[in-house]
Amino acid sequence: MRLNRYIALSTKYSRRAADELIRAGYVRINGRTIFDLGVKVTSGLDAVTLHGRAIAPRTHVYYALNKPVGYTSTTLDPFARQKVIDLVPRHPKVHIVGRLDKNSQGLMILTNDGEFTNLLTHPRYHVEKEYYVEGYPTDDEWDASRLREMAQGMSIDDYDIKPAQVHSWRFLKGKVSFYIILKEGRKRQIRRMAENIDLRVTKLQRVRMGNLKLSNLPIGKYRKITPDEVM
Repeated sequence: MRLNRYIALSTKYSRRAADELIRAGYVRINGRTIFDLGVKVTSGLDAVTLHGRAIAPRTHVYYALNKPVGYTSTTLDPFARQKVIDLVPRHPKVHIVGRLDKNSQGLMILTNDGEFTNLLTHPRYHVEKEYYVEGYPTDDEWDASRLREMAQGMSIDDYDIKPAQVHSWRFLKGKVSFYIILKEGRKRQIRRMAENIDLRVTKLQRVRMGNLKLSNLPIGKYRKITPDEVM
């Protein structure tokens, strides 16, 4: 297989990142530093090192998790008492694909496949993320037409948010609910978009990433994603 694919299968790096590592001279095959991006290696026969450490393709795992409110998506905060990473098996070690803030819930993907992570999160691939939102207006004259502003796009901190799809909205007894589909993921994007239209979000739940749906997965539980779903 090509060297960059070998690295992607063995580490958290994508193929593109692997190419940069090769160009920088961090990769060796059988003791020889490699700069040629077209080199091929044979797993089990060739000895490949990255930064001086031996690497080899590992078995990839893919988990779908229904994140509860109160759990943090970061793996780096030493003071976080409830971490998403603690809700799935410790081995093999996995990372989170697309974070949710502490007060949000719903579908998260965890994996040790760096290339798969890149395909899901890089803006160039336009992978859809769908969310269910509930909230209360902070303006007495608020009406559902304000949701058009979210659908048409807006500017937050001098960043232009792309148009979104808003559907299945309801406005009942002062509470607003709707679904929104995004193809980007700025920090606290939906909550800040809602603030811009005078809406205080009380529930934010991711229900879909690409073709993978949350469905009836219980809160706090995970399941393995099938090979067909990964493809």
